[in-house]
Amino acid sequence: SLVSAGQWLLAPTDLAGNNPQPSKRPNIVSNSWGGGGGSNFFQSVVDSWVAAGIFPAFANGNAGPGCGTAGSPGDYLNTYAVGAYDSSNTIASFSSRGPSAFASETKPNISAPGVNVRSSIPTNSYASFDGTSMATPHLAATVALMWAAAPSLIGDIAQTRQILDQTAIDT
Repeated sequence: SLVSAGQWLLAPTDLAGNNPQPSKRPNIVSNSWGGGGGSNFFQSVVDSWVAAGIFPAFANGNAGPGCGTAGSPGDYLNTYAVGAYDSSNTIASFSSRGPSAFASETKPNISAPGVNVRSSIPTNSYASFDGTSMATPHLAATVALMWAAAPSLIGDIAQTRQILDQTAIDT
């Protein structure tokens, strides 16, 4: 189901699964799921997204604070993994961290607010949650704002990553 959903994002279809329309694919996919590190199960889908210009934002996992706890697919070299920090800019103890199981790249690539984040819940209410899944939408929104401000960046994953890397505060 995950692979089918990932493939559908490349060329969304009608409800009957017909009439694929690649022009309707998203620019950014914010993923708040993952498993243990080192699994290449979803790699071909992420490769296809990147080739199509879809920015793959993934939660890095909540198995910290130890090193080597980054989860897949966040630990892929071509995903942009997000860790979590709190309101005092301290990395959350639960936030998974690298190196990636696939190479020496340190994961997460970036961190965002992920502690005590207010979110909507069923029954028309709100609650606060912790997790890298709460931080990842912050990155996705940042990329959306970057691409809205500079349309020449749309689909340019490498340049977008470079700008994020160069402008983030290193902690």
